[in-house]
Amino acid sequence: MTAHSLSVSRLSAGYSDADILQGLDLAVPPGRITVIVGANACGKSTLLRAMSRLLSPHKGEVLLDGKSIHRMAPKELARTLGLLPQSPIAPEGITVADLVGRGRHPHQGLFSRWTSQDDEAVADALTATRIVDLAERPVDELSGGQRQRVWIAMALAQQTDILLLDEPTTFLDISHQVEVLDLLTDLNHARGTTVVMVLHDLNLAARYADHLVAMTQGRIHVSGRPEEVLTQETVRQVFGLESRIVIDPTSGRPIMLPIGRHRMADNSQIKEMQP
Repeated sequence: MTAHSLSVSRLSAGYSDADILQGLDLAVPPGRITVIVGANACGKSTLLRAMSRLLSPHKGEVLLDGKSIHRMAPKELARTLGLLPQSPIAPEGITVADLVGRGRHPHQGLFSRWTSQDDEAVADALTATRIVDLAERPVDELSGGQRQRVWIAMALAQQTDILLLDEPTTFLDISHQVEVLDLLTDLNHARGTTVVMVLHDLNLAARYADHLVAMTQGRIHVSGRPEEVLTQETVRQVFGLESRIVIDPTSGRPIMLPIGRHRMADNSQIKEMQP
């Protein structure tokens, strides 16, 4: 798989005349997993929408391999970059298999027919997300967690080199959250897919990210390796929360322990991560 470059240069974007993103610069590491975190309304989803061309910038540009995505043909972009937005809506009555199959649209020409390669891509996506047994079920009859896995399967069937996901663990219990994030990690390791996703859970973000980006008020506050980004100072400045940062004995990654007003632990009992 080709390692495409995706970057944002001096990007200002938002809705109507209001800018949510403020002159933002970001270079996505090719072939790695980038996770974007930040408080509500800081611009995380707006950034993903702009990076996928769902939102036109007021200023600046989004570059794919050095070329503005707004100068690319829609199918050309869709063969390289896929997006799973927040709360997507499926056509009424569509089955799981048919919805996942729509991920193959960018690979089909005006007169081309469905091929065995399309069948294989859909089957692989259904298997990877463990929804083979749901293939003939209408999507609107599924639970929220099942629907989320169907949308992820559609994104996987698109087989893009870059995959953007806005809160892919929404509606999932913790076991399925980990399963989805493990799946995306497998995809990254096996195919070199560049993954960019927005997550709310800081600890899951730090565990799965190669590159962690913390946003505040439409700008990037700090970015880098999880152990560089997830610090007490970052949590305080980005989320307005006092915390302790310790090392996860399983992954070796940092874990954020929030300090609430009613659960003040003896700090001497907490082994903080050394900077």
